Amino acid sequence: MRPMIKKLLLGIPTVTLSAVLACTVAGCGSSAPSGSAGSSGGSAPVQEKSKKAKAYESQTVEVAGITYESVAHGTFYRGDAKKQDGFYLHIKITNNNTKNRTFDSFNVHAAQGDLEAGDPLFTSGKAAVLDYVASEAPDELHEGIDLSKRPDIGPGETVEYVYFWAPKTAYYGPITVEFVDAYAPAKNHDAMHFDTTGCETKEFKAAGGAADSGEKADLTGIDCASYSIEAADGYTLDSSDEEREKANFFNDETGGRLNISIFPRSPEEEVASLEQVYEGKETTTDQVEYNGITWLRFTGPDNGHTLFATAPATGETVRVSIGWKIDWDAAVPMMEALKLK
Repeated sequence: MRPMIKKLLLGIPTVTLSAVLACTVAGCGSSAPSGSAGSSGGSAPVQEKSKKAKAYESQTVEVAGITYESVAHGTFYRGDAKKQDGFYLHIKITNNNTKNRTFDSFNVHAAQGDLEAGDPLFTSGKAAVLDYVASEAPDELHEGIDLSKRPDIGPGETVEYVYFWAPKTAYYGPITVEFVDAYAPAKNHDAMHFDTTGCETKEFKAAGGAADSGEKADLTGIDCASYSIEAADGYTLDSSDEEREKANFFNDETGGRLNISIFPRSPEEEVASLEQVYEGKETTTDQVEYNGITWLRFTGPDNGHTLFATAPATGETVRVSIGWKIDWDAAVPMMEALKLK
């Protein structure tokens, strides 16, 4: 039986689809026509059109009776607010089962690197994992496909969908997309492999963006006005913002979070506010000292810890929030690594 194409997700004009599939650069996948209009969010089209196009090389995997076939992929500009490129993948999804399948029955992940399906990195939250950014999708890359609708896929039916992801920092290199059966993820999974090396969009270049070396994002710390820190052994930097003086780490073993940020009030005022929030519950407040700085430590009823101290150089209150999954002994190496300026 030939697959039935779900009309709800079709409607890509022949001219547009032909142009999308024709704009292929070696190693870069395909793209929308250069110069076409951007999305309502200000996103612009993808990399420049190749002078000598070649046929798109589709990839196909099957997981738990569902076939995934790549139709197009490439980079797209996320708009002048972000000044960064993202990665998109246009796929056909065919249900070969005898019962309906929903989008909730499978998961699709993307991460930097040449990975095997089932690699724990995909669900780790580490910096190399790409973030899903459908809200930034350029209209021309999903014309005729409503990203807000994920209909049931009947037996023998095929639907089309486009996934949009973004790296946490400018990245061009190997990218692996994993397709996972939601009901048996440990054994039912497969992957497609792509490479965006040299695929910076012209808009990214015009905005003065600079690509990295093509390696996985492996930032390990932050150096801002009030403090600096490098991830201790067993911790990974998840995200950081030097301008806002924010850094988020997670513990590799427990998945617990340790977040550092700046707060407007004094350490004493911040602790008093927490004590008021947890009034009537068992909490403790004491002092600990690291690197010549005295910290006020508040321990909540869930045994999570929140510490406050004043950065001598800026007078700002630095807050360290340690989730309950991280016990104090495991948090100490990070406190020892944290240097207030």
